[in-house]
Amino acid sequence: MLYCAIKQQMEKGPIDAITGEARYSLSEDKLIRQQIDYKQLTLMCIPPEGEAGTEIPVKVLNCDTVTQVKDKLLDAVYKGIPYSQRPQAEDMDLEWRQGRLTRIILQDEDITTKIESDWKRLNTLAHYQVTDGSLVALVQKQVSVYNIANSFTFTRSLSRY
Repeated sequence: MLYCAIKQQMEKGPIDAITGEARYSLSEDKLIRQQIDYKQLTLMCIPPEGEAGTEIPVKVLNCDTVTQVKDKLLDAVYKGIPYSQRPQAEDMDLEWRQGRLTRIILQDEDITTKIESDWKRLNTLAHYQVTDGSLVALVQKQVSVYNIANSFTFTRSLSRY
């Protein structure tokens, strides 16, 4: 219960996906000191194997990376289930549904990732321009050549983010 309360407090503000520094950290060493503009969004999440009409409202930040959003969605969807029995964020894709036919898979790194000199910026909800009240779904990860090559590059170059 204490863990959940601390986690909920920390997730009220931005958390650096690489360093773990947070706006509302309990540790002085892990505080984000720079000012970051962000907005809170409420996404309507369709759980894995969920049907239309079973959406769960989940609060996220527009500065959250795709993996951070997947973690928050999984926490909300599997609230009463032990962590060891939940699917992991890396095994799921985040699908943004716009209307009936348009579905976009959101990823931390893809062809739209911004590169500044030698640094890559992880994709966030703001990068994809996801709006408040958007419908998203957690789906089983789709295996593609891009994902396989991308995951190898991502783990090798983590220090460059």
